[in-house]
Amino acid sequence: MDSLMSSSSLVTDGAGGKGTWGKLLDTDGESHIDRNDPNYDSGEEPYQLVGSTISDPLDEYKKAVVSIIEEYFSTGDVELAASDLRELGSNEYHPYFIKRLVSMAMDRHDKEKEMASVLLSALYADVISSAQISQGFFILLESADDLAVDILDAVDVLALFIARAVVDDILPPAFLTRAKKTLPESSKGHQVIQTAEKSYLSAPHHAELVERRWGGSTHITVEEVKKKIADLLREYVESGDAFEACRCIRELGVSFFHHEVVKRALVLAMEIRTAEPLILKLLKEAAEEGLISSSQMLKGFARLAESLDDLALDIPSAKTLFELLVPKAISQGWLDASFLKPAGEDGEVHNEDDEKVRRFKEEAVAIIHEYFLSDDIPELIRSLEDLVCPSSILFF
Repeated sequence: MDSLMSSSSLVTDGAGGKGTWGKLLDTDGESHIDRNDPNYDSGEEPYQLVGSTISDPLDEYKKAVVSIIEEYFSTGDVELAASDLRELGSNEYHPYFIKRLVSMAMDRHDKEKEMASVLLSALYADVISSAQISQGFFILLESADDLAVDILDAVDVLALFIARAVVDDILPPAFLTRAKKTLPESSKGHQVIQTAEKSYLSAPHHAELVERRWGGSTHITVEEVKKKIADLLREYVESGDAFEACRCIRELGVSFFHHEVVKRALVLAMEIRTAEPLILKLLKEAAEEGLISSSQMLKGFARLAESLDDLALDIPSAKTLFELLVPKAISQGWLDASFLKPAGEDGEVHNEDDEKVRRFKEEAVAIIHEYFLSDDIPELIRSLEDLVCPSSILFF
């Protein structure tokens, strides 16, 4: 009986009353854990949930690039901006850098607009790929209706930015045709393309008009640099003084724009056939003394390769001459052999079909990245439909 009473008292002593587990599962009361108790178990300590904010990499990237752009507008230091963007990483988000840079410049003075165009030319190929430049401008076109709410002349300003990018060879003319087919006719973005084509790119001497529009607001405009490069190259062809030509190139103080020297020098070698040995000598010396970097040399050749079809209108043999110049430059050691993009370990050079496959893959990757950024399925379908698949790609 005593034992029964004992067990009964154990049950009824709980807070839950008869027939319940009592304090064993009661969470209303405060329990006390004595850390000095020999049987103390740290696992019995009450758990505390700590909130943690999950950061969005794209949001972090957007915040970081605003600081880079603001500093660039303040200092005008192109190389610092390029270095900061390269160190930031997240290369897949670079189209949003294009959008932010241009949209911030659109709402500022001509000085910042010119600075933005100069920076885009400097970043092209070295930091931001051609496909990403196109993606960035397309995002701007899609945002044109929103931009027009705060910037009254958004259509005209954005049209001029696009025309400038075409003139500076960082945006292919075919971009306009494709964008116009994709954008709704009633959109501001469609109006931007029409304005760029009719008001800027079809006008007589349109390149000079576009480059002068914001000129004079920075220390030296792109147009002025191009003119100085053209002048010093022609003077060099006449004098043959490579030392003086290198001094003039260095004096320009635009190492980020040396790809323009390379491109214009090669074009001059095609225009004046007798000047080719002198041009090759100059580029070789400029490379050997570190005046023109390997990346700028590659970029200059790449830009010329992309414009061969247009150049052939003035120089019919441009493609053939270029194909002869490339192996000479590589054999002399001042153009990296990677320009030919070996197909594999056997060292074979890509043929025309391989090049088409490479471009197809690059465009496909760019389309996929754009889809991940925008989540726009209709645009993804349109882009894939426009993508021409080389016949050499086999699907299993």
